[in-house]
Amino acid sequence: MFTGKGKKLYYLFVLFFLPFFSQPSQAQEEIFSLGMQLGAGARAIAMGGAYSSLGGDYSATIWNPATLADVKRIEVYGSMSHLMRKNDTALLNNRAFFSKSARENDANFTKFNDFGVAYPVPTIQGSLVFAFGYNRVKSFDSNFDFRAFNQTSDDLVNQAWKEIENGGLNVWNLSGAVDVSPNVSVGATLNFWTGGSDFESTFREVDIDDNYTFDSYTVENGLNTDISGFNAKLGAVYRAGIMRFAATMATPVTFKVKEDWTFKENLTFDDLSFSDSTDAGFFEYKIKSPFTFTGGASLNLLNFVFSGDVEYNDWTQIRYKTEPPIDGISQTEANRSIQDNYRATTRIHLGAEFTLPLTGVSFRAGYFRDPSILQDRPIDEDKQFLSAGVGFLLDRQVKLDVAFVHGFWKKFNSGLPETTDVDRYVEDVKVNKLFLSLAFRL
Repeated sequence: MFTGKGKKLYYLFVLFFLPFFSQPSQAQEEIFSLGMQLGAGARAIAMGGAYSSLGGDYSATIWNPATLADVKRIEVYGSMSHLMRKNDTALLNNRAFFSKSARENDANFTKFNDFGVAYPVPTIQGSLVFAFGYNRVKSFDSNFDFRAFNQTSDDLVNQAWKEIENGGLNVWNLSGAVDVSPNVSVGATLNFWTGGSDFESTFREVDIDDNYTFDSYTVENGLNTDISGFNAKLGAVYRAGIMRFAATMATPVTFKVKEDWTFKENLTFDDLSFSDSTDAGFFEYKIKSPFTFTGGASLNLLNFVFSGDVEYNDWTQIRYKTEPPIDGISQTEANRSIQDNYRATTRIHLGAEFTLPLTGVSFRAGYFRDPSILQDRPIDEDKQFLSAGVGFLLDRQVKLDVAFVHGFWKKFNSGLPETTDVDRYVEDVKVNKLFLSLAFRL
């Protein structure tokens, strides 16, 4: 059993700092809201993900398989990324009260993103293209580190919270596209989803002024998540002179989630005696995503390309397909809670590209807005991304694309139990991510 203070701090940690932790107090539908989903391919990402009507390379397997029909030569494609993530945390929305070094935390993550092959089949007329490969489409990589002296009258101690997470959602895909008329192409992708995350967190407080009978208190949590699933994506593109129009539909994914969690607690007293406890567990459940619908258009005007996409998801249709990993809550109650607290969203993608004549060099820029899936949330919680990039046609066979993305959003948390002594915190997140893509065409 926890001591009075230990129990209070345990609930502070679980409710305040573990939004993805899988102990019974947590709802795992947050798998759909956590992380960043920027897509695949440096060209597409540099254009804000406004790519459903463009394509023409292997990354079309993610955006719109129909645009694979524009691939005219065998292509071997690969990409990597480097993420620089920074957060600035404030209690009670008061950053001035804490030193900058105690509020801010930086972390870097370098990952392999994509590898695939696109193969156009020789035809008498039209186009027939197949592709297969691997894409890392969503990143769960994150960091959090906050240290301060708690001046609340009941908690005159040094406190520190730290967490780190590595992981993401990946797809192995098999795609195909065909021209059904001179101006219309259709395509389909079969996606086999894999992925997960490794999450570690620590809360520690130290009685440096010797106000209490304890010396230090530490809670450590670990969570290893494994995710798998399957779905399909259908797409079409219509070419009308300098305009192109596209539409896609992704079927729901029923994710099978396996989670191993651990919990360790240690309370050391002034007389060097101590009390500790450990716990561990395993959950397995299934949760289903909604349909995803995307519409896009692009304008090719001389050396300029302008494009835009809108993506619609009705998150109220998330459903647990088995009992949820939440003690005391049935499958029906959990699904009803999702309907009451989630909403439909429209993601907006805008992009532009300019190609210097006779050089094979292209300059790109874009914007992407990813709204919060929760109802009644501040607009500052919407993730926003500004992007830019450049592409080089090194020769007839090799193409190099570079993209840089700057993202920013806030995370507001409130309504915690009064016993936590913390009723609100604000996390100001800023990310910079670099993508490099290389295509070798035969």
